[in-house]
Amino acid sequence: MEPTPPPTGPIGPPPGSQGPGHPGPPQGSGPPYPPADPNQPAQSYPPPGQSYPPPPQGYPPPQGYPPPGQGGYGQGGYPSGPGGYGQGGYPPGQGFQPYPGGNQPGQRRGTSTLAILTFIFGLLAAVPVAIVLGIIALTKIAKTGEKGRGLAIAGMTFAGLWVAGFIAAAALAGPSEPDRDASGQVTTTQNVSSNKLRVGDCVTEIKEGEVRDIKVQPCNQPNGGKVYAVFNLPAGKWPGLTQVQAAAEKGCTDRFKTLKQPANQPSDIWYLHPTEDSWSLGDHGTTCLVAPK
Repeated sequence: MEPTPPPTGPIGPPPGSQGPGHPGPPQGSGPPYPPADPNQPAQSYPPPGQSYPPPPQGYPPPQGYPPPGQGGYGQGGYPSGPGGYGQGGYPPGQGFQPYPGGNQPGQRRGTSTLAILTFIFGLLAAVPVAIVLGIIALTKIAKTGEKGRGLAIAGMTFAGLWVAGFIAAAALAGPSEPDRDASGQVTTTQNVSSNKLRVGDCVTEIKEGEVRDIKVQPCNQPNGGKVYAVFNLPAGKWPGLTQVQAAAEKGCTDRFKTLKQPANQPSDIWYLHPTEDSWSLGDHGTTCLVAPK
């Protein structure tokens, strides 16, 4: 059997054969499809890979398809209207949404609680707590991007200043008051600050140079010197080391002469005077001692 070729003419009823009211092609527009060439082999319409051309203007849409733009398909074959898609195939009025948990536009980071606590404890001189919290706060801020780095650094700075203040106070305070009996006599050998010496105190030895601490002992034991006078130099601006030494020497010599108590053995007069640094801190005191040669 041989296959029967398709008709060589246009497919479908001719214009105007679908009943009354169905318009035919416009005048002068020619037939809807070109006539077959008798010299060419018969072929089907449309050729493979092509679709039927759209009907001329004025033809009604095929039955079963809604008109364009009314709940059906719009231009380009995409759904349009309510529940459909607009031009371009994307839902009308919708865009891309940010991913959940991502950085939203305008999102701002808060201040680190640890940084605030570091600042508070630093002000209150809680040095160990402030330092530990400050280190933890700076580490977390670097990872999370929170605010408060300046607060953490300020709190740790305050803690460091407190430490420096404690050290300076301890250095200025020096040894405490020596142990004394009811009459005021030293009872044990111990180191004390030179400004803690009183008249009648005995020391183990005296050395030249700057003296901050000195060792006292009971006077009923062999000793290296005894305090016989304590007085203050005139207050005011630091007069210079030479004038301070001269004033201290004169004051101690005059006071020893006033005592009229000759030493039991050859002795020398020693005096402890303030330095420029101690003078600036309000120390104007001079201590006079007599010590055996």
